[in-house]
Amino acid sequence: LSIRLLASFEDSEPKDSSLIAPALGREKRRSDRPDLFTAELAAYNATINYDFDFGTFTSSSTYSDFDQLFVVDLAGTFNQAIAFALDAYAYDTIFVEEARLASNPGGQFDWVIGGFYYYKRRDVDFNYRSSPAFLASRGITGLADEYYQRFGNHTNSNELAGFGELTYRFTDQVWLTGGLRYGSVDVQTITEPGGFNSNYLARALGGLSGPLTITPIPAGVGAKAKGSKASYKISLSYKPSDDLTSYATLSTGFRTPIVNARAGAVSLVNPADIVIPNGAGSDNLKNYEIGAKGTFLDGKLTANLAAYIIDWKNIQVQANRVSDSVQFATNIGAARSKGVEFEIAAMPTPNLTINLNGSVNDAKVTKLSASEAAISGAVLGGRLASPHFQGAATLKYTFDIGSDTEGFATATISHVGSFPGLFPNVPGNPNARQATYAFTDAFENVGLTAGAAWGEWKVTGYVENLFDNHEITYVHPEAFLASRFGTLIPRTVGVRFGYSM
Repeated sequence: LSIRLLASFEDSEPKDSSLIAPALGREKRRSDRPDLFTAELAAYNATINYDFDFGTFTSSSTYSDFDQLFVVDLAGTFNQAIAFALDAYAYDTIFVEEARLASNPGGQFDWVIGGFYYYKRRDVDFNYRSSPAFLASRGITGLADEYYQRFGNHTNSNELAGFGELTYRFTDQVWLTGGLRYGSVDVQTITEPGGFNSNYLARALGGLSGPLTITPIPAGVGAKAKGSKASYKISLSYKPSDDLTSYATLSTGFRTPIVNARAGAVSLVNPADIVIPNGAGSDNLKNYEIGAKGTFLDGKLTANLAAYIIDWKNIQVQANRVSDSVQFATNIGAARSKGVEFEIAAMPTPNLTINLNGSVNDAKVTKLSASEAAISGAVLGGRLASPHFQGAATLKYTFDIGSDTEGFATATISHVGSFPGLFPNVPGNPNARQATYAFTDAFENVGLTAGAAWGEWKVTGYVENLFDNHEITYVHPEAFLASRFGTLIPRTVGVRFGYSM
């Protein structure tokens, strides 16, 4: 019997968002006040293992609290014409339990059987604001403070699943593995009493002054999204020699349904704009994969190679209504991803290690109806947000410094290709290209480390982003941000110290 207890706490308080607007200059961004994405995470886990003569029982229980503050300027929605921002507070309570019983490996049959339970409650307080200066300049009155809309809701999510896997060895060289997971989920959002809305956006955009009309937001219970579904895996492995294993796998997966908190809401800015749909149903993946893993030259060379095709149906996507930037989830037809992945590690000498890895991928929308294109902004044949090629190479050299100290030096270069950050067209207007449609940059990143280890001590000096590259690595998909681009972290130099007991 073994029991392991874990507790962790993280407090993240960046002083502003790292997203920028390149048109303003390097490391420049636009917002009426700092955009804040802060969080406190406390997590606790208890893992129990008990070894029987025939196998091992494992229970893992996790409880966590995740408190978040989301402060973001949304004025980019209307090209800075009016003050428009959101202060949101979110509080997550999560409990996860997984229990499984696994046979001791090595027999003709290997098996695993278990169960899984997940519970999450998320409370969110939404506070949409103008600014005192803008309200005064326009002569807009009727608000108790700068907030023109406030409401809160909470969402309950539950998942219960059972799973099992069985491996049958025909011989030491050939074995077949089958796995099945069956789960049921339900998700429901409840709007709290006491919220209110106003006609601020319509009056501000229309250039009108005077008192606003305040409308209570009634409490309400949203529709419960629920369903049950099975996913499975079948894999055939063949080991022609002790140094080479090949396999072919068919596996499936899905994501749980999503309920839109503002389902049925009509835009107060443009009533002809999209009516927020109820949500997004479950989407489905089917993955076909073949591969091989081998060791060669007396262990001096290892190589892994895999090729895959992933069919993705009823895709869950995120969009924003253009007139007021309300975010919602919906489904679109299908996409296919085809690719190859590889890993190679070589030790030409006892002191030198070379690692190479990479992937080539082609992922695009393959099925799309006119109504799906209109609500999402997607296009048939449009690329998904993944690079065609990405890879990295690492060289590590070790050497002796005296009799009891080992020195080491490592150099790594990585490459990531360009890819789009969002769908190209405007949700609700499929014939118009989004002005915010953009690609990341293809980029290389070089890092160096050097150090020494002796006894229980280790010291490492490092340089990240050696050439101080500033390429765009991320494009935020939502058009309401004026500063939507993420870049490589600037050149960073430091020293790390470690002590192991």
